[in-house]
Amino acid sequence: MSKSICIVFNKAPYGSQAGRELLDIALMAAAFDMPITAIFTGQGVYQLINNQQPDILNIKNHSATFKALPLYDIEQILVDQNALHQFNLSQNDLLGIDELQYVSADVIKSRIANSDFVLTL
Repeated sequence: MSKSICIVFNKAPYGSQAGRELLDIALMAAAFDMPITAIFTGQGVYQLINNQQPDILNIKNHSATFKALPLYDIEQILVDQNALHQFNLSQNDLLGIDELQYVSADVIKSRIANSDFVLTL
């Protein structure tokens, strides 16, 4: 039986490479049929903002790659409702990924507590 892995995106997308590196880890682990839950909390919800334009900062846009998560059988994609509210964002501001689940902090804490491994940068 595979061990469950939570990958927690909690940083804004372009202040560091953390988001891109975690995305790469998620896709790589999923390619080996590992059960992955992607969690977006805190400033990490900005990873999912639609129509990002980091090219004006000469930074490569990796946000569209998040749309590939379901193609890699990563269908547990949790978005912290409190973070959306904190940053005055709505579901309409995010990428169009059908598998996004908008959940409370308690659900996120429970998922992390019940995971075998938790990765964050």
